[in-house]
Amino acid sequence: MDKVFIKELKVDAVIGVYDWEKQVRQPLVFDLEMAWDIRVAAQTDDLMHALDYQAVTEYIERFVREQHFQLLESLLERLADGLLKEFGMPWLSIRVEKPAVVPQARAVGLFIERGID
Repeated sequence: MDKVFIKELKVDAVIGVYDWEKQVRQPLVFDLEMAWDIRVAAQTDDLMHALDYQAVTEYIERFVREQHFQLLESLLERLADGLLKEFGMPWLSIRVEKPAVVPQARAVGLFIERGID
């Protein structure tokens, strides 16, 4: 299966458990790999048959800005579910980093893989 990817997509979010985190927007950095058969798009040279990464990017930005979660786990699980349903991709992986939250580390984060059952 072919993969479409988006690297280092930065989106500001209200996310966190602590009171101060619920008052400010914090940067999140996303890396995605999405399974997509590109052969028809390649043959036709038509965006209609491609996985439109601009549309995926806009979906992620809108989702993150409109939702408020305490945990990255909740955000990532619901985002993955929404992307799979909205775009019809059979599989995706998402990595998200929350930079500069733990002073001893550059970033903390999660990585998940999900597919349509």
